[in-house]
Amino acid sequence: MKAIPDEVLEEVKKCHVLLKGPTTTPRKGDKWPNIESANVSMRRELDLFANVRPVKVSKFGIDWMFFRENTEGAYVLGSKGINVTDDLSVDFKVITSQGAERIIRLAFDYAKDNAINKVTVVTKANIVKTTDGKFLAIAEKVAKDYPSVEWDDWYIDIMTAKLIDPARRSQFKVFVAPNLYGDIITDEAAQIQGGVGTAGSANIGKRYAMFEAIHGSAPRMVEEGRAQYANPSSMIKAASLLLNHIGFQELSKKLDMALDISATYEKKVILTGRPDGAT
Repeated sequence: MKAIPDEVLEEVKKCHVLLKGPTTTPRKGDKWPNIESANVSMRRELDLFANVRPVKVSKFGIDWMFFRENTEGAYVLGSKGINVTDDLSVDFKVITSQGAERIIRLAFDYAKDNAINKVTVVTKANIVKTTDGKFLAIAEKVAKDYPSVEWDDWYIDIMTAKLIDPARRSQFKVFVAPNLYGDIITDEAAQIQGGVGTAGSANIGKRYAMFEAIHGSAPRMVEEGRAQYANPSSMIKAASLLLNHIGFQELSKKLDMALDISATYEKKVILTGRPDGAT
């Protein structure tokens, strides 16, 4: 069974700009077939190599832009790992020079075009020396083409700590990371902003662009009778990113302002994802 049926993918490819709702990726043991993530499949099929996620919290001085490589890394083969024996399982991680360069260059271009003087590269190159080492080496090479933009590199474990360090976090501006690390730190950043229900995501390729919430669907909330409490902010933010992408910058700004006002100034109740609350 395919994550995206052929006839659905055929229809999707007729559109160059897409707004996608949340989906759930089955886990082993779920009542659904344990198929590949529809998100991973879509990004690969449409070559949406750049996952771009903004996070802004004005009261903390946070204005971050994340560039996550979207088609390689630890997710490159989806669910096609190998169970060698009952005791040994193997998955794969792939980094190519071309894949690393295009996402890193996109991050530096964004910094240069927006008069931002700092790009931070996130890896674990001290331990994962071959693949992460290649990503870091490509970053060093690309950085030479942008003399007006400073850059530094951080390991993923320390980076997650610095994002919650009040003394340091406002110093970071633009991040670029391989797939898995980008997935992790963007969810952490969204939580600082107010939760994964507050952040939108742009998936950009040469031909297609797809905009989405950063979270999956929540069948648990439906089963518990709490579907009405699902937070729409992430989808609204995705719509704002889409509007900006197709040239409606003023409408995009209005949506962003409405979200900022409702989340920061007019928020009356703080709820949770637990059975007695909402996300």
